[in-house]
Amino acid sequence: MTTPATTLEELRRDIDALDDEIHDALMARAQISDAVRSAKGGAAAVFRPGREAAVLRRLVERHHGHLPALVIIRIWREVMTASSRLQGPFNIAVTTGAAGGAAGELARDHFGTLTSIVPAASTAQALSALAENRAQIALVPIAEDVPDESWWRSFGAGAGPQLNVLARVPFTADLRTGAALLIGRQSFDASGQDHGFIVVETLVEVSQARLRTGLEKAGLRVLGFPAAIDDPGAGSLQLAELVEYVAPADPRFALAEQIIGEGTRLRSIGGYATPLDLPRR
Repeated sequence: MTTPATTLEELRRDIDALDDEIHDALMARAQISDAVRSAKGGAAAVFRPGREAAVLRRLVERHHGHLPALVIIRIWREVMTASSRLQGPFNIAVTTGAAGGAAGELARDHFGTLTSIVPAASTAQALSALAENRAQIALVPIAEDVPDESWWRSFGAGAGPQLNVLARVPFTADLRTGAALLIGRQSFDASGQDHGFIVVETLVEVSQARLRTGLEKAGLRVLGFPAAIDDPGAGSLQLAELVEYVAPADPRFALAEQIIGEGTRLRSIGGYATPLDLPRR
């Protein structure tokens, strides 16, 4: 008969063996990340928020046992960000203003403890870091939290490289009060379960009720209007949040523009993967 001490030692050996397997798997994963970098040829984005969200959803769905799913998410977020860094430069521009401490915490919570942060004095400077290629991602406030900072107004307008909303952090819903959006120069990376943002531009002021009616008649389901800019005599800009991500060439845009009238123009400016709603434990 084995003694309790012997049984404990055997269990510890089992844990050591599992640790070795986990470590071997992580090293193998890093090698595959190197292969991904070679396959991309340096041209593709290293940050794939849609792919990452899909991976986390799959892991949470298959997860069971006493280990909280949130721990799995935190481990994989560290691993995925490390993989991104292996594929190329990966810096995050974060404002260091009044809310800079909270913003920095959100960035490190999502991207891991080794995150390379480019400090910016304002949202405008964080976006400038993107334009100047000093950062690959910018973390900016939720639009409705900073009504005087209309960072979204020029997204999707004009020629040349565009900025898009790529993700929302944190990815888990209702676990903290703070939240922010991630902006990048790359196209939106859909996860299969996403919310979208569009800018609605009109030549004259149009009520949100009328906009909502026109958008929904065209099949664009509206979650809300987080921000707006009204310029008497020059029309208005409304930021609309949709139930689903809608690509720029979607035919529903032209239909909605026709229904609303008043010189309406719609611009798709990205979105974010629908946050995971984990059960509280």
